[in-house]
Amino acid sequence: MQPDLQIKLLELTRDSRRISLGELAQGLRAGPAILTSQVEELRSKGLVTFSQEQIELDSRQRIMLAEELIHSGRDPQRVSRFLEWQEFENFAALSFEENGFHTAKHVVFKTEAGRREVDMFAWNDTFLFAVDCKHWLRGFSPARMRDAVQAQVERTTAMADRPELLVKIGVRHPGRRSIVPVIFALGNPRQPVVDGVPVVSVSKLVSFLYGISPVDERFRSFPVKNSGTATLFGEQPKP
Repeated sequence: MQPDLQIKLLELTRDSRRISLGELAQGLRAGPAILTSQVEELRSKGLVTFSQEQIELDSRQRIMLAEELIHSGRDPQRVSRFLEWQEFENFAALSFEENGFHTAKHVVFKTEAGRREVDMFAWNDTFLFAVDCKHWLRGFSPARMRDAVQAQVERTTAMADRPELLVKIGVRHPGRRSIVPVIFALGNPRQPVVDGVPVVSVSKLVSFLYGISPVDERFRSFPVKNSGTATLFGEQPKP
């Protein structure tokens, strides 16, 4: 499969999710007959919908197509240019919801230090996750990644001090539970855990959600109604 075709699909479906085979052929300066087999291959993988020479990509297909490009070695910065921030955040929420989580996007609240915003908060009966959605990680040096992680830790700590906010967005009985900060990214990170915070790619989300344990000692967590002191995941706050 030619990556240029996949890139062009992302480009042409950014504003309109449906294009014709002829439009794709014109964009690539290639004959429609040559492209048909390649588009059919993408359809067989579930990455596009193709019928009567019409090509359609929903948001999930666009994200998965972008993931495939990045895994094949394409520059994540170039790939991410054709994805909107809102599109990626909506995909993140959908991904958590399809795995049994409730979500709230753009949770804004005030603290003594000023205004804070969490990209997405996800929860079920066992876990509370404060999620920072990173469109792409290319160019993130270890120091810059640590800064991003620390900023998410600070937001999570502030949120853990606001149990009434958690109740307001729909979390039932948040007291004596802990929030885990998470970085959710397009493309695989250099490190899957940075300073005790999981950095989870699109392709690894399901394995992360089904692999994490309430007593997992790899990840930091912050007990609700506490001062924000980090504990091992699942640990109860000290009296």
